[in-house]
Amino acid sequence: MSRRNKRSRSQLTGLHDNLAGILGEESMQKLIGIARLRRAWPQVVGAMMSARTEPLQIEALADGGICLWVAVDHSIMAQQIRFLRDDIRKACYKHAGMTDLYRIRSRVQPGAGIKAKQIPRKPAPLSLTEKRRLAHDVASIKDRTLRKAAFQARMSQVMYDDSHEGSISTD
Repeated sequence: MSRRNKRSRSQLTGLHDNLAGILGEESMQKLIGIARLRRAWPQVVGAMMSARTEPLQIEALADGGICLWVAVDHSIMAQQIRFLRDDIRKACYKHAGMTDLYRIRSRVQPGAGIKAKQIPRKPAPLSLTEKRRLAHDVASIKDRTLRKAAFQARMSQVMYDDSHEGSISTD
């Protein structure tokens, strides 16, 4: 009986172990921490502030604590971060599991902020009554092609206005 050449089975390891081997365990923990914090940032500081601020990096302090660097789009937001630092620390612990957060520092960086993802909504079709009202509005146009184009444009405008009525922000 001939014996087949058996190769050893590869030992699969998780991505975390491989990256930790390349970057080092401490750097890997910082990356995980900042990724977790970026995901939870709108819950930590609120929607208005998250659109104008974002966590940049986590820095280890000599006394064993953590310093969080936050990018802000204006110096007024940096002042707001300073005023709310205790609330932000509590929220970072609650939403991102960050312990030993001793300092929060900010850096002005134009364009900073985590923009909220907007899901495009398909406008609801107009009812027959609304279409009749629009047709009556453009009925005075004599040219048939122009009347049809005006009707389509007005219908699109009304559908657009209706679909964006609830999404107007008052920041």
